[in-house]
Amino acid sequence: MELMEKIELLMEMISCCHNVCYWQFDEQFELLQTTGSPDDPLRRLMFDHEDRKERILTHGRSRDEPLISSTTVGLVLVSVFEKEKGQLRRVHVLGPLFQSEFSMQSIEMALDRHYMPMGYRRRVLNRIEQMPVMPPSRFFFYVQMLEYCVNGRKRAVSEIMYDEGDIPGKDRRILPSEDDPPAINPAHHAGVYAAEQELFRMIEEGNLNYAHAKSNASMRATYGTAIHRNPQDKYNAAAITFITLSIRAAIRGGLPPATAYSVGDYYEGEIAKCRTATEAKFILDTMYDDFVQRVHRCRTATNVSKPIQTCCDYIDMHIFERIELESLAGLVGYTKYYLTRKFKSELGVSIWDYINGRKVERAKSLLADPSYTIQDISDMLNYCSRSYFSEVFQAHTGLWPSDYRAIELKM
Repeated sequence: MELMEKIELLMEMISCCHNVCYWQFDEQFELLQTTGSPDDPLRRLMFDHEDRKERILTHGRSRDEPLISSTTVGLVLVSVFEKEKGQLRRVHVLGPLFQSEFSMQSIEMALDRHYMPMGYRRRVLNRIEQMPVMPPSRFFFYVQMLEYCVNGRKRAVSEIMYDEGDIPGKDRRILPSEDDPPAINPAHHAGVYAAEQELFRMIEEGNLNYAHAKSNASMRATYGTAIHRNPQDKYNAAAITFITLSIRAAIRGGLPPATAYSVGDYYEGEIAKCRTATEAKFILDTMYDDFVQRVHRCRTATNVSKPIQTCCDYIDMHIFERIELESLAGLVGYTKYYLTRKFKSELGVSIWDYINGRKVERAKSLLADPSYTIQDISDMLNYCSRSYFSEVFQAHTGLWPSDYRAIELKM
């Protein structure tokens, strides 16, 4: 079977579950063919920004492993490299897609970093809304299959590499080298604590909409400045700490301690087997999703009816957006009047009090990050004005946002 016949068969099988595009480029990254549109508005965002295609080509010319790239809006794609006598001949790309549910509000905020005409921006947003969401476990399975089609190699997940060059302020190396100066710059740690707290809050809530928190934590990640003879030891130690904190967050979220510790023990064992930081990163991503899913199932196994739980899940998934009562009612097939009565009957609070309560919880995490102004947070959470946001926050916490921030930043 010829190569393109194999790829066509693979894409046909993938299309049974996910609508993912395939792209083929030559050794100079000129487009040869695609299952999508050559004029796809995301093409520029995928390949042209931050010299991504140059980084892909540089990797492909010097290495053979598949390379996963991520964009600033959270889209991911994978490049597989076809070579002839050691020279790069073709680049086969699968993507873009999301690896978890996403909020259009956070996408729009990320797009603000790019200058683009309004017409093009609308096309990008419309296209993003059509993007498939594929869990990492399934995505890696497709990466392995594409690599086998192109090169006939059976790759282990640990051999798939990441390009993190688009993360603002982040060196492409996962860990510093021994030549890096151990100077401490306080600015490097701005918002780190707040980002970590938000990340673990997602586990505690069993919140499936954790893409924004995960991206924010990745952008601010720091491994400290102490020099280790073996950088992998340092990364593994950080991974064990992350697992321990995730276990505690899951227990706070209602997961039985015996279950939480058993799950944590399993992933600690997997980390101990790691030989590369890429492999450890994949294990931690899998662990994080595992804990969020387990806590979510635990928290939703209550006496709350399925329609009301569906509404609660929808609110969490769209917390950065304007939530309409009509949308919630249509989601579960109720009238607005019946939904408001049933919601309050089961949860003891009105829908609007619940929505504001969830927004206030998210605002607490954001207020602990000094890089966001109170106006920014009000806009992110879709309040009509800063003053109204402040009033809602004060009604739920007894503190004005500025006072809450002052207390958090003193901790």
